[in-house]
Amino acid sequence: MRMRRLALVGAAALLLAGCGGSDESGSDSGSAASSSSESGSELSQKEASEIVDASFTALEESGAAHVVGSIEENGSMQELDLQLQGDDVSGSITMDGVAVQLISVGGQAYVQAPGDFWSSFGMPAEFAGQLEGQWVLMPPEAAESFSTLTLSGLVQELRSAGGDSVKGEVTTDELDGEKVVVVTQDDGSTFTARDDDAEPFPLLIEDKGDAPATVEFSGFGEQTSIAAPPNPVDLTTLGG
Repeated sequence: MRMRRLALVGAAALLLAGCGGSDESGSDSGSAASSSSESGSELSQKEASEIVDASFTALEESGAAHVVGSIEENGSMQELDLQLQGDDVSGSITMDGVAVQLISVGGQAYVQAPGDFWSSFGMPAEFAGQLEGQWVLMPPEAAESFSTLTLSGLVQELRSAGGDSVKGEVTTDELDGEKVVVVTQDDGSTFTARDDDAEPFPLLIEDKGDAPATVEFSGFGEQTSIAAPPNPVDLTTLGG
């Protein structure tokens, strides 16, 4: 069984890239609105690209974060709910209603998915049925694909999508009672970060482009227990 095109990895990459913003649609204004000056924070006085860059840096340096997001493209809905900390990850990715659970820890990756998921890769029905609801240890070549599903990989993906070259209007606001800085692009896409000079963590990204997407961040620096599942099925025992 060849796992070179593991769909859930592609879904995550697409989701994260889709929410990076674009330097093509934003305005040239990097100045803050009058509400920004009232906050008095240095962050709110920066240009849009500087705010986003500082926010991505803070996210990466936090060491851990909980990321929840969704993207709709060509009639297909993809969602993710991931705990990222260091090189480890746990959570789920849902593609058109099919939920795939995943754990990547210590350089090894494990997936739990419905039988139809495995059948979609050409696995014979008899083997796919055996994997229904089972945690599966992925082959080394497939596990390498999870290397982008890390906190640093997420930040790199967002930056490469143009996220740190965003242009737009900078204002201040409140989100769930917390002071925030908001960058708004011409197409209505927004990047919301904590209005904190020391820890300007990203809180919410909303992309209003051709593939509408939303990503929420929380739990910065909060470590949870990520461990390998007990008694995973080794694909090589199925002749993979």
